[in-house]
Amino acid sequence: MELLIKNGFVYDPINGVNGEKMDIPIKDGKIVESVHEQRAKKIDASGLIVFPGGVDIHCHIAGAEVNTGRLMRPEDHIKDVVRKTAITRSGVGYSVPSTFTTGYRYSCMGYTTIMNPARRLVVCS
Repeated sequence: MELLIKNGFVYDPINGVNGEKMDIPIKDGKIVESVHEQRAKKIDASGLIVFPGGVDIHCHIAGAEVNTGRLMRPEDHIKDVVRKTAITRSGVGYSVPSTFTTGYRYSCMGYTTIMNPARRLVVCS
């Protein structure tokens, strides 16, 4: 399959691209030099930012510290309710969003990878 993302403001720090308006040709899931423009599916990214999947190297969406925060904020369960859809689970948001809600919100912002630096507390007596 061929895809052409057109007219986006592209950011790719590894390749020195810093907000240039350009097209991104993709074939079989990989960026290539060009695609046959007549056959390619086109996505108009005019006015949008196009960048490789975002990576958050330090977040807290799971683990004991966040789960404790969720227990201490029962009002979160009524202030920002996220309804179940055909493709998503239900959840809550506000100050300490549920794990699925956080994941969906990261996805909407373009993130593909997040790292939750879980710590393990070991007590020796």
